[in-house]
Amino acid sequence: MRETVLLFNIKDKKRAQELQMICMSLRIRVRLIKKEEYFQTVGVLAGMKEASETDRIYEGEELADEMMVFAGVTGSHLDQILFMMRKKGMKRIDYKAVLTDTNSQWTVPELFKELEEPVAEHTASIGRQDFLLNRERELSSSEAELYFRTETPETISPLQQEIYRRLKERYPLSVISFSPPETVFEKLFVTGEPDIIAEFYTRNKAKAPEAETIRRVEKDLARKTGIAPTGIAFENQLNLSISKEKLLLYRVSYNELYRILKTAFRENSVTMLHSYQQYLPISVAGSEKTVNEILQETLIQTEPDNKGNIEYIPLRELVTIAPAEDLKSITSGRNGEYVPFNFYDVQNGDKLMREVKQVAEETKEWDTGFSGSFFSNREMLDELVVILFISLLLMYFILASQFESFLQPLLVLAEIPIDVAFALLLLWLCGHTLNLMSAIGLIVTCGIVINDSILKLDAINELRKAGVPLLEAIHEAGRRRLRPIIMTSLTTIFAMVPLLFSSDMGSELQKPLSIAMIGTMSVGTAVSLFIIPLLYWFIYRKKEEISSK
Repeated sequence: MRETVLLFNIKDKKRAQELQMICMSLRIRVRLIKKEEYFQTVGVLAGMKEASETDRIYEGEELADEMMVFAGVTGSHLDQILFMMRKKGMKRIDYKAVLTDTNSQWTVPELFKELEEPVAEHTASIGRQDFLLNRERELSSSEAELYFRTETPETISPLQQEIYRRLKERYPLSVISFSPPETVFEKLFVTGEPDIIAEFYTRNKAKAPEAETIRRVEKDLARKTGIAPTGIAFENQLNLSISKEKLLLYRVSYNELYRILKTAFRENSVTMLHSYQQYLPISVAGSEKTVNEILQETLIQTEPDNKGNIEYIPLRELVTIAPAEDLKSITSGRNGEYVPFNFYDVQNGDKLMREVKQVAEETKEWDTGFSGSFFSNREMLDELVVILFISLLLMYFILASQFESFLQPLLVLAEIPIDVAFALLLLWLCGHTLNLMSAIGLIVTCGIVINDSILKLDAINELRKAGVPLLEAIHEAGRRRLRPIIMTSLTTIFAMVPLLFSSDMGSELQKPLSIAMIGTMSVGTAVSLFIIPLLYWFIYRKKEEISSK
């Protein structure tokens, strides 16, 4: 099928012409689909030979929005089209789809309805891509990455469940995993670590585990625990076996055969072209063919016999093919290589680990180990408690030395649990949790409000040393410190307000930070102005009465 772009309901004729020019520059056919053709399947409109036409004529309403369908368009051409559209400043077409075996049988209204449901925008990377220098993004021929953008975060979970259900119905053996797209913030603050990772080590180190064995263990774990672990990704491959006896029989050099195979399968790298900071690998490759065609049509030269005669024989005489299946990636730890089974949304970690051990003991082929956020979070919390205790202890001794009192530092430090409790309540009311960003906001703001309390207590102490009575000293210190405290609080709060209404990259991380700082600053200011002086009066009033007598 020829590369084709189908355009539906393009309202601006000038933009339609620009799209046609872009596609024509890439030698891609463009079809403007009329409303009357909407009952035809997308495969018919794209020019698929096996698709059958219908006589029905669509007489309904036009599509609610514009739509573009890419039929047989390569990944590189697709990227070029989208890039050139952005470069020309063209208005985005919200509904875009790639023709597949499934949607090629749908009519235009059916395809549009499918795209319209909960997804605002989507795209996909399917099969091998032409990434020369970025091997991390390389997919095998049986893999695909799907990207979805929704209007609201609430629609993500139902969309995820629906995608999982549909894929499992059509591809029961497929391995499906979900993760948010990695931005700079996700790479810094989101680990994506499973709750529990069950590490299965083979007792027979000399033999690699077979795919069928791993799948059987995966089913046993799902049956025993009631939680289906994330499936292990396998890669289909073809094993090429070289017959050494036939190499000797036909007088073929092993090195020559290896070179011919690398060239035939597009893996023969010649050199690396260097240009400033750019590196471009140069490879020798033949035309695209199936494996059987390559082995049948590719000839290899034999070494000369005693008479100097040279013959050419096909590769199929020297090489045999066998389909195989192997792990896509190998994971190793302190105890060697293992097969990881990832569990998410675990409610009872101890119970799950006991059941996993029972499955391993029943098979008598595996040793088990465990890791994941269940352990790392526990370790992190233990370390955090120790660090927090040491920090508070140091703060207490520093304040005690400055105030020359063991009681006044407790007044200052008592503000911390009040501020933190209010900030956590505000986070909960706003639908957020305590994470790294909100914790940073709490720590920073607690330092600011504690400073306000320290300055106010210091002002009270100075006035009392000058002979001012207790109540008068409290009132005078409050009057002196009122303006600086209010100015500090308002400037901090107003600086955080824009983060509450941001919607760009990283906004989901910025909002907990701003909420935590605003909440802590608001209640901390009130505590510094009213609660701390009240507690000071309550503690020192009896001493004031005794000294006055």
